[in-house]
Amino acid sequence: MGKKRFLSGVVLCVIILAFVLPFGTVKYEEWKKDHSGIPDLISSSSMNRDYSLTVAANRGSIDDKEEFAREIIRMCQENSFRSVRFSTDLEGYPSSLDIDVYLREKDIDSEEPFFKIRFTPMEFDKGYDIKNNADKYRLYIDGKEISCRNENGQTVWYG
Repeated sequence: MGKKRFLSGVVLCVIILAFVLPFGTVKYEEWKKDHSGIPDLISSSSMNRDYSLTVAANRGSIDDKEEFAREIIRMCQENSFRSVRFSTDLEGYPSSLDIDVYLREKDIDSEEPFFKIRFTPMEFDKGYDIKNNADKYRLYIDGKEISCRNENGQTVWYG
């Protein structure tokens, strides 16, 4: 009788693992993405060359919004997001960026953005783009202009 009971227990454990393991794997992959620390572009829309972007930071918090904003601008200039790429072959790079930043992708439909980034040219209608004319742009975080000049007066966006 003891052998039969032991075998039943092993079979029951195997059945439970067969059902729980796939669910646990999916949840782990979701958690891993949400905490990878690598920002990702979730969606984009554009009117002419003015882009509105939604970015997931994929982290629990952002301690330095300015540093993070510079990282996002760099990623836009390098077109280096994992999921979405700008189509630059016809119209070139965007002329302005309006970015809503969320901590995690799952926050997008349920919460307000963690913060907002704007990257706009100082002079409109000059044909500037974010990659080739970055020195002609201003960076705003939650509506406040961020200085991007070093001690020599040069425009420095990152690095």
